[in-house]
Amino acid sequence: MKMINPLMMIWIAIQLLIVLFTINSHEDESLIIFWMTLPFLILNCIGIIIILLGKPKTGSTLFLIGSILFVPIGLIGVMGARKVLNKIKEDKFLETL
Repeated sequence: MKMINPLMMIWIAIQLLIVLFTINSHEDESLIIFWMTLPFLILNCIGIIIILLGKPKTGSTLFLIGSILFVPIGLIGVMGARKVLNKIKEDKFLETL
């Protein structure tokens, strides 16, 4: 059950672009953004890998945590992870019927 939402992939792409645009900058503000964004990009990538390994609830929760800091733009990732978690709950509920 591979449950990666397109919104999650869009947020990963945005984070990757932020990291790539700020990595070579010589300004202090850009380097702060780089070091603030990089750990959360890594956390979100780990979340995606965990989803692909068959643990969508754990991976989506990690992805949600990695996206929440970047409000308002991070809401893209939050909505994607939330949709996956809602789908898991819905599937679990339907199994009980």
